[in-house]
Amino acid sequence: MFRSAWSVLLATPTAHRKASGGCASVGAVAFAAATLTSVACEDKKTTAAFLVSSHSDPMKRRMEVFVKAAQANIVHALEQAEGSSRSGVKFRRDAWKRPEGGEGISCVLQDGKVFEKAGVMVSIVHGKLPPAAVKEMNSRGGKGIQLREGEGGDGEDNHLPFFAAGVSLIVHPVNPHVPTVHMNYRYFEVESADGRTVAWFGGGADLTPMYLDEEDATHFHKTLKDACDKHDKDYYPKYKKDCDEYFLIKHRGETRGIGGIFFDDLATPSINETFNFIR
Repeated sequence: MFRSAWSVLLATPTAHRKASGGCASVGAVAFAAATLTSVACEDKKTTAAFLVSSHSDPMKRRMEVFVKAAQANIVHALEQAEGSSRSGVKFRRDAWKRPEGGEGISCVLQDGKVFEKAGVMVSIVHGKLPPAAVKEMNSRGGKGIQLREGEGGDGEDNHLPFFAAGVSLIVHPVNPHVPTVHMNYRYFEVESADGRTVAWFGGGADLTPMYLDEEDATHFHKTLKDACDKHDKDYYPKYKKDCDEYFLIKHRGETRGIGGIFFDDLATPSINETFNFIR
């Protein structure tokens, strides 16, 4: 899913047509980067990071490697696009630590000639979940996370260990004819009191153009559908519907932008196959 369409997006004819000021290649790359779905750079040294973790690694290790490599690839691609304009603007990187456990990297680029603002964030955190949070998670998707016996209180002894990792992106191009894009993919696992590790994925992507171009909209949704269909032909219609409902602006009776896909609590047919879908 994540790497499925880079070459296709670069070749989008509309992206080339939209570029202004004689910067056709910049416009094409900007559109491709903003359209996100595959941020696999042509730089093989960068994409090789995806191969660091093996199938024998715990899923949380594989997801940690994946989100960090994905962030590096996205930042590299966006900086190349911005660099083509010779603006000299690059991402500002901020590594942070979570006192309760975990870390993250925030990368922000702003006031460029191609991108007004772009943010690519990674969070990898762990800690303990109180019973109330576990009950809320159990209310969605039938996870069956078992609480500790005698969990009547919210004391530390009743909390369950958790791990979460995710990568998110928002890009606002300067050119109003190039759409804004939002994306996030995440993984969550909880150690159930009965010794099981209960895990699932969530995420999605959507496009918000200022000026609707039907060719762009068709291309974006076709790219998502092709990626989904490789895993399950039911994914695209279901997750597109979920996205439209999630981003519905109720008081206006309309959705934000042209939609995309959105899903949560996904762990079937297996956690490994779901991870392959995320990638």
